[in-house]
Amino acid sequence: MELVLRAVPIRRGAQHEQQSYVASLLFGDIARLLNDAHLYVPNQPDLPDFAQRKPNPTRVKAIAQYIVDTYQEGTTFFPPICVNIQPPPTYRDGSIFLPYHSTTLRLTDGQHRCFGIRQALKDIQETQSEYAAILSQLEIGVLIYAGLPLELERQAFRDQNLLVQRPSVSLSHAFDGRSPAVLIAKELVCRVAQFLDNVEMVENSLGKHNPKLLTLSTLVAATKYMFPNLKSKKDLEQMIDWAIAFWTAAAGILPDDPWRTQSKEERAIQRQESLAVSAVVFQALGMLARDLYLEGVPAEELVNWLGRLQEIDWQRENELWRERGVTHVGAQEGAIISNTKTIVDACHRVLREFIGIAPIAV
Repeated sequence: MELVLRAVPIRRGAQHEQQSYVASLLFGDIARLLNDAHLYVPNQPDLPDFAQRKPNPTRVKAIAQYIVDTYQEGTTFFPPICVNIQPPPTYRDGSIFLPYHSTTLRLTDGQHRCFGIRQALKDIQETQSEYAAILSQLEIGVLIYAGLPLELERQAFRDQNLLVQRPSVSLSHAFDGRSPAVLIAKELVCRVAQFLDNVEMVENSLGKHNPKLLTLSTLVAATKYMFPNLKSKKDLEQMIDWAIAFWTAAAGILPDDPWRTQSKEERAIQRQESLAVSAVVFQALGMLARDLYLEGVPAEELVNWLGRLQEIDWQRENELWRERGVTHVGAQEGAIISNTKTIVDACHRVLREFIGIAPIAV
């Protein structure tokens, strides 16, 4: 039995023998090669030929779900996997010929993609078997190294992963046209007047010289608190309209009109002194929005509900925040706040009390 791959040779170095190939593999072949142990993943540290990171089952599951969610629309985007073929394959007439039982394909990059592909095929077979044949015929690109020794295989793994730079979370959200929560947040950026020119769309954090008020990643996090477990785009416009009304009302109650154009110096002082413009408060407001949404508060009544927050002293040094666990004393005895789920929860409880919603049991 022979596996034949259409391939294009590419020269990796100055020497003729430093040869690689670009090809593709069917999803079905990926699963079959893994099951038959012909696609070998040296990912256990105690192996003498260890050349991979340990697998992460959570990531495998996420990739499988991504495939299931996207393959029918043709929007499954994967970079190529990389394999090292031992012994070097035969190449002729535009194809690589691999004797199935005497060749090992050592996976040097892409183990989670491959395991995710196999899991997606298994999931589809169990839930939508009529689509299994379609999914099995999808392809993923393959960069093939021919007969790399173990030392170079490890070097290839290191180089492929070290030289890759992940985009910031905000930039990933800015380019995402699929996630319902992200779509809502991006609509808010465009349709809430106070957000215009005040949301940082690229960076994850606001440096001291950044005049923006919040990041897109913070707004997406707040939106996910507002509408948790949002998977479908059904009724999305209705949720967007309610979210616009909420944030328009909430923006109006923050003290000292933080939305007006400010110099970098003014913004830096504002962030240092007031919690009202912190990522923690924006996320806690997202949680509060969820409470009001579940209470069935109409959009036109949000201003009245949120108006009660005007009684809050948002100064970072206010004892209220330290007593409720929102801030703590830093090394220089100033009040500091950490952007963690625990702190966001604590801030949420304070907002609920001022609004007049029953306290949450801790």
